Amino acid sequence: MTWRAPWWMYVVAAVYVITLLFNTRQEFWGPASEGWVLSGWFIAGSVQPGGPMDEAGLRPGDVLEAVGGQPLNGAPNWFLARAHFERGRPIELQVRRGAQHIALELVIAAPVWRTLNGTEYLPAVALYFARFVLLLMAILLAFSRPQQLSARLLALMFAVGAVAEGYPSSGWAAALRHLPAILAIPIGLATASCLLAGVVWLAFFASFLQRRLSPRLQWVLLVAPTVFFGLPIAASVVAIIYTPSALARPWPEVLSAAPVRFIQSFAGVTPLLFLNKLPLYRPTLQVMFLEVWLVVTILYFAAGGMMLVANYRQLEDLQARRRVGMLYLALLVIAAVITHNVFVRNWTSWYGSAPPAFLAGDSYIAEVLLFLSVPLSLAYCVLTENRAAPQPTLTSVPDL
Repeated sequence: MTWRAPWWMYVVAAVYVITLLFNTRQEFWGPASEGWVLSGWFIAGSVQPGGPMDEAGLRPGDVLEAVGGQPLNGAPNWFLARAHFERGRPIELQVRRGAQHIALELVIAAPVWRTLNGTEYLPAVALYFARFVLLLMAILLAFSRPQQLSARLLALMFAVGAVAEGYPSSGWAAALRHLPAILAIPIGLATASCLLAGVVWLAFFASFLQRRLSPRLQWVLLVAPTVFFGLPIAASVVAIIYTPSALARPWPEVLSAAPVRFIQSFAGVTPLLFLNKLPLYRPTLQVMFLEVWLVVTILYFAAGGMMLVANYRQLEDLQARRRVGMLYLALLVIAAVITHNVFVRNWTSWYGSAPPAFLAGDSYIAEVLLFLSVPLSLAYCVLTENRAAPQPTLTSVPDL
């Protein structure tokens, strides 16, 4: 370990550490579940006896129409509303019961950890244990090789994965609003940075072992999508925290689009990329924007793998070939973990039956532990990379 690193690396590391601590706190100490199960378009299929919704007066069959004065016309509106829940603070609900329109008051007093049972608690702890290990590895990797570009990029990839969230947890935005903007906005941006994971992935494989891209092409392929997608992501983060009412959109039309349904099945959530305040408010433009993001992300991940193949074919050093072979194995583990996760989430909806034993909830813990072998393999390959070889940089200026 050496701590002789540029000042900005300390800033980036501090942001991701604070983000993980904040998100962990919200995941376990934020507002607990509302205590209801949906059976349709915001229709209460069942209400947990003694839960917050039951105490508010919600009954099975009721239709939730608005939360906190904001109409519900799609799942994103509900997630936005939940992000602003606060423990002990009354939340106004507008409910339709038959032909009647009723105003209810929801109060969530308990934190999440008090309401988790054994089957829910262990997977949550396993997940955040993996997140902390991943971020610790990112810090150790970055500050052990502060001048090595591949090490810095891999550390950034680990940090992005450690804080990644599809949608903000209950009370996430409300808690951020109580923080100074100089802390709240970086935490929000770090949480949403997973949407640019494809860019970091390509940059890492472009810098590992051999130079695969010219400096000019690096800027085009890496900076352009970061700016193009980063602006709406940043606008989304600010809006979620401070002006959620500005994010009203025609969600039913957007969410029914094929690319959106694909991402919902694959990732489990519709990404925060949708929730932006830029002029992409029309449903068709929203869908087109997501299609571009989806295509770019897939192409970048595929291009990273192709660069790894090209490196392997050109290497003559046995040790270097072994390192690349370990990367191949790590990618296969990632593919297995992702495939397992997708089937766990979608088995019932796809096949209409209970998932088999190897897809049960307990398998999620094994999945998390297996996933930790991937960053260990990647870190080993980077730390044993030939330090005598010249390291490419993203700030090189092409020869005139």
